Amino acid sequence: MLLKAYISWPEMIKNTLEKWGVYRVDGTFDEVVVVGMGGSGVVGDYLQVLSFERGSLPVYVIKSHMLPRFLDSHSLVLVISYSGNTLETLIAFKKATERGLRVVAISSGGLLEEEARKSGALHVKIPWGLAPRVSLPLMLYSAFGLLDTSGIGIVSRSEAEKSAIFLDKSMELALNVSRRLAEWLYSECVLQRRLVVVATHIPLDVLSLRFKNELNENSKLQVKVEVAPEWMHNDIVGYEAPVIRDVCVLEIVDPVNNIGVKLMDFMRSIYSELATSNYRLELRGENTLEKLMYGSLVAGLSSTLLGEMRGLDPLTTRSIQLYKSRVPEIFQV
Repeated sequence: MLLKAYISWPEMIKNTLEKWGVYRVDGTFDEVVVVGMGGSGVVGDYLQVLSFERGSLPVYVIKSHMLPRFLDSHSLVLVISYSGNTLETLIAFKKATERGLRVVAISSGGLLEEEARKSGALHVKIPWGLAPRVSLPLMLYSAFGLLDTSGIGIVSRSEAEKSAIFLDKSMELALNVSRRLAEWLYSECVLQRRLVVVATHIPLDVLSLRFKNELNENSKLQVKVEVAPEWMHNDIVGYEAPVIRDVCVLEIVDPVNNIGVKLMDFMRSIYSELATSNYRLELRGENTLEKLMYGSLVAGLSSTLLGEMRGLDPLTTRSIQLYKSRVPEIFQV
């Protein structure tokens, strides 16, 4: 079921595009603040990197129950929870509405929809019944549509449509790449008991985090993320006298980013001094959005296949459910 859901991403995007222009927020804003946890929080990460490249406003991401003090009437706060029941996100939503901030909620329903209705905040409804991490296109493209219709340009409708067509045409390639990647992860990382390192270069740091999260949840693996060029100013020293010498490195590279390729080549030269195995994943797509979506698709497919190779249920997240059972006590709600 999980594999089928990832494969249906192009259709999810097309269905979301049908509601483009339905939701809008009037007014002028100084910044967009995206609040969300886990798979919902990734939406903020992607909006941030795309806004950095092409947007008219800064985007800040909050993965917490806390809100920064600087938010005011000129801030647009997007509160995202696929289920609508994530407690940290609900707490942040209530704080935002109590402060009189401009808030938009995105969810498939749940308590967030109820709270939005009570407070008079705009609620963007998306289809329910999926694992939050699989619903990335529903949340992300709903946010694109809302922002674009509200005059906050990050991704236009035509760009969104092109990305859906690209992802559809790239599905067979993504499946083949994902199978090879899953086999490498299983033989070189899992069976050899190596630490998995996801290494990349700016601006793909958000994709490396998404990859880590997918491997955590779908494959039940511990994963470290390392991003150049910041890696060269701290992490690199840890390889001078490492305690763990046996690692496998998944390199995520934009092949047309010349500086990025050179940075990754240098990273590989350092990794090669250890007992490493390397796999280079080259992204496809004509722009950052398409590359992020292609990489995210491969992350979802390969991590699901790897989980199945390990004899695990990719959908089961026992530890997360344990935490959620303790959340009311922790936050004293």
